[in-house]
Amino acid sequence: MHSFFENHQLAFSGFNPELVSKGDPWATILICAALFLLTLVVVPFRRKCSLILRALFSQRHFSLLTRESKILQERVFVFMLLFDVMVFALGALMLLRQFRNPLVDKLSTMGTFGVLFAIMLGVYWLKFLFNFIYTSLFDHPKDLYPINLYKFIFITDAAIVLFPVLAIVQFAGFFPLLYAYIPVFCVLFVLFSYKLLKINPRQVNLFNFFLYFCTLEIIPYVWLVKLVSM
Repeated sequence: MHSFFENHQLAFSGFNPELVSKGDPWATILICAALFLLTLVVVPFRRKCSLILRALFSQRHFSLLTRESKILQERVFVFMLLFDVMVFALGALMLLRQFRNPLVDKLSTMGTFGVLFAIMLGVYWLKFLFNFIYTSLFDHPKDLYPINLYKFIFITDAAIVLFPVLAIVQFAGFFPLLYAYIPVFCVLFVLFSYKLLKINPRQVNLFNFFLYFCTLEIIPYVWLVKLVSM
């Protein structure tokens, strides 16, 4: 049977898989897995997700979130945290691949992603421990939950914004779009820093807070940049 378009300029010349997906197919699989995980969170926990996404920008929504539930002790926290870490690990993987970091060649794509995922998840829980030490050492035990909650809200907002950016980079092959995400991340980071400082302003020692913040929040990102640029 002859094609209807075989005598025209629209003649079909065969399937080109590069038009469907660009780059490593494992990145596409990871994006689909992250989307599935996000669906598992948004569908049954729609209201809580809405409060989480708005709490960094609105004190009223933050108060509602803390009053209605202990979000850090619920299932939505576990699923959303896995999504957040998966998105950031995938973003770091794309950076390593773009700048031809030898780690990707040594461990393969999924191996590198697994290492990044484990490191980021471990660092997140390590910060929980350090937050406990910080609030106990300086006698602010009531501040522990708000600090951990704001940290979770911040990385969730950052991951939600980053996720469509990674999808566009993967399917359209437009890597410079990742650079446009940097100022967005910086704005969220500054807002997160301000919220931490306002948790208990009368009892905050600025020097102690500066040491805590630089150690737990800034140094990990410096380490990531150094890893990519090696």
